[in-house]
Amino acid sequence: MLAGLILAGGKSSRMGTDKSFLTMPDSQQTLLEYCQKKLTLVCDDHVFISGSQHHQGIADIIPNCGPLSGIHAAIIHIQMKYPNIVELLVIAVDMPDLRREDFEYLIKMGRNDGRLCCFENCFFPLYIPLSVNVTEYLAMQLKQQPVTTVKQRKQQQYSIKMMLNSLQGLEVLPLKNTQLNNINTLEQWDQRCVEQLFIKAKNDNR
Repeated sequence: MLAGLILAGGKSSRMGTDKSFLTMPDSQQTLLEYCQKKLTLVCDDHVFISGSQHHQGIADIIPNCGPLSGIHAAIIHIQMKYPNIVELLVIAVDMPDLRREDFEYLIKMGRNDGRLCCFENCFFPLYIPLSVNVTEYLAMQLKQQPVTTVKQRKQQQYSIKMMLNSLQGLEVLPLKNTQLNNINTLEQWDQRCVEQLFIKAKNDNR
């Protein structure tokens, strides 16, 4: 069974506010709700949220290790409570322009080889088969270190790229019209909102 995971536990320091609670310009949905709805199209009702600030969000077990912290905690949670889930599609909450077709293509390519899979030069969305190798890799990388201050831990290489390389993951070319931009600042968000409203108005007038 396939589950989805939304990484929404970041501090959004460049944004200045939690990205998850930004409101879509053409609805009352938050960005997090919007991403949940999209993931549900391919993951049915099995969509998890990384981030203790959210209702039913999964808290990091080992914090300050970037996205790997969220992925690690979610996998542990899933293995303990949902043993029938054997694969995971991970997305970042700040990438609202991904489409169902992008998810389905990535899942298909990952399943074909039974390996982690993402688009070239963009580590999310990320397809992860929940194999023993993945679990052991995360446990090894995130084990408690003698140095535990936030600054010192951030200097260590807790990267998705390293995980892909270590586990021989795939990087595939994006589909035509795939949008892999992420939203990091309020200026970028405002610009996207203006563009979306313009497109909606143009379509309404046809």
